[in-house]
Order: sequence, then structure tokens, then C-alpha cells
Amino acid sequence: MILRIGILLALLLACCRNTPPEPPYLLGLHLAETERIEDYFAKLERAADLRARVVRIPTDWNALEPDAPGTFDKVYLAELKARFDRAQELGLKAVLMFAQSPAWANGGALPAYPPRPEHYPDYASALVRLVEAIGPEKIAAVEVWNEPNSTEFWGEVEPRKGTYVLVPLKYAGEYAELLNAAYDALKARFPDLPVLGGSLASADLDYLKALFAAGARMDALSLHPYARVDEREGPHHGRAQYPDQCNEEDTLSPPWCFAAGLDQIRAWLDEEGSEDLPLWLTEFGVGSSDAWGDAGSEEEQAKHLRIALDLLEAHASRWRVRAAIWYRLMDEGEDLMGLLREDGSEKPAARLFRERAP
Repeated sequence: MILRIGILLALLLACCRNTPPEPPYLLGLHLAETERIEDYFAKLERAADLRARVVRIPTDWNALEPDAPGTFDKVYLAELKARFDRAQELGLKAVLMFAQSPAWANGGALPAYPPRPEHYPDYASALVRLVEAIGPEKIAAVEVWNEPNSTEFWGEVEPRKGTYVLVPLKYAGEYAELLNAAYDALKARFPDLPVLGGSLASADLDYLKALFAAGARMDALSLHPYARVDEREGPHHGRAQYPDQCNEEDTLSPPWCFAAGLDQIRAWLDEEGSEDLPLWLTEFGVGSSDAWGDAGSEEEQAKHLRIALDLLEAHASRWRVRAAIWYRLMDEGEDLMGLLREDGSEKPAARLFRERAP
């Protein structure tokens, strides 16, 4: 009997030694829309080849429900379902991001703009029906809207004074209402599905405070901790600040800083009693071009990624980061933020991403 117990213990110990530890966070990639489903499948396969563990799949409410509430476009819905099916087959977790209003919901404004308040329930209803159609087991988390604190995604409004493209704080209440409508509807139907709120452009602490004051509900906070341009004189002038930099002398800089921004957000959440609220970095990255605010070269882009991964390796547990998703997999036109060039060839950052994937 004692011998049998000893053998069982030895087997258990051997099993545990051979089981790799869970990585501290999911490293992933944003996969932009494509015109053909075959091209999207190819992107998913490239993401898996780069050893991504999670992908962010944008879904377009305007394309899904273009004509009237309750009527989905069957072709687009089939494509979305196929994307999530293929991600699951490849072993990729998938974040569903849902944005872009149809004209009937926003009064005919551009599709990027949010719905009118009377259509917040329609947004929530469409999101629930979409999750149901895809299958909640194929979705790692649902992200409600994209960068609602940015003038690019929350209508034609004047930027908040003293900021770079951030909306006035009064609009945080509108987004909180949209978020809560989606959160309550999703939780009523899928109680275990994580709902990501915020989706904030930059580490916008003032907007986050206004969002919490408005009673926003979420299971995790999604952030896009991009870096602002370094305007200090010197060889790095005009380039994006590195993830470990933050020019405190530039009044526009502090929200647009990677490590300093995450430090600030985490510290405030902990002080407010939300120490258990995790962070999902659903976008981070930098372009490889020599344009104002980009990295300056492909080699410099890889350096930005290396610094960010070093920081995440050191601080992901303290920051409570559950996922970090590079924007984006592939270049497109003048947008050179991809790890891959537009022809599909790998940049130095792609090779680094594969080597460092936890």
C-alpha cells in the first residue's frame, strides 16, 4: 500500500513538473477588417504563427444591423461567426469589440459616432443577439465601444481643454449609460462572460473618474496606453515616447504614456477600492514610419515593443494586466503599426513578438 502511494505521488509530481506555468497575461494582436473571409482566416493563422494567445476582433454594428433594429445582415453575421469559429480552432482566445452605429440609430451621422440615447437598448440587444449567434464559449470578453473618450469615436465635439483629442468630461455620463445598458443585458443572458468597459484612448484618469462617478459597471477596464510624441529637443524629437518615458513638462503628455499611465490608473483604482478590477490593454503599439509621432523606423518599432514587454514582464501582476493586444497585425496604407508589412513579410517587431510571447 505504501509503495502504491509512493508511486502515485511520484507520478503527480512528474505531471506538475511537466505542466508549464500560466503566463502572467495574454499577449495578442488586433486583427483589422478584411473584405474577404479567406483573408481574415489568413490573418488569424498568422497571429497563431506569431504565438499570439488572444486576438481582438472588431465587429461593426452598422454592417450587422444596417436597416432597422432586429434585422441582422445574414452575410456579415455568417462571416463574424466564421471568424470566431476559426479563432477557436487555432487555439486563440478572442475579444469581441462592438462599435459603429447604423444611421437609424445615430440620426444619420457618420457611422463611427455613438447611437442616440433612445437607441442604447438597441445596441445592447444587438450585442446580446450577436454573442448568442457566435456562441459565448468562443468569446474571451466583450468590449463595449471603442475609445469613447476620443473625439474620433464620440461625435463632433470640441476637445477637452488642455488635452489632445479627448472629449469633455460631461460625455462620460453618456458612455456610462451605453455601457450599463450593454452590461446589464449581457449579464442577464451570459453571467460568466467578462464585459470590458472604458476602452479608453490613453490612460485618461480624469475621464475614468467621471465614468465611475456616473456609476459605470464593468468586469474589467480596457485601456489603450499609447505614447505621445516627444517634443523635447534632441535626437528623439518628433518620435513617439518610449513606453518607459513620460515628458511631465509637456502638459499634453501625461495621459499618453505607457508605464506612467498604467501606474496612475492602477494607483487610483486601488485607492478607490477597485483593486480587484483587472486591466485589459486592448490596444497598444506604435507605427514604424518616420512620420511625426511614429517610431522612426522598423528597428525603433521593435525597440518600443521590447521595452513594453520588459515592463509587462516586470509589472503585469502589480498592474493586474490580464491581456496586452498589439495594434495591429498588418500594415495598411499609411498606417504602419503592423508587425507585418502590407505584403505579409515580417518586420523586426514580428520576430521579437514571437520570441517573447509568454
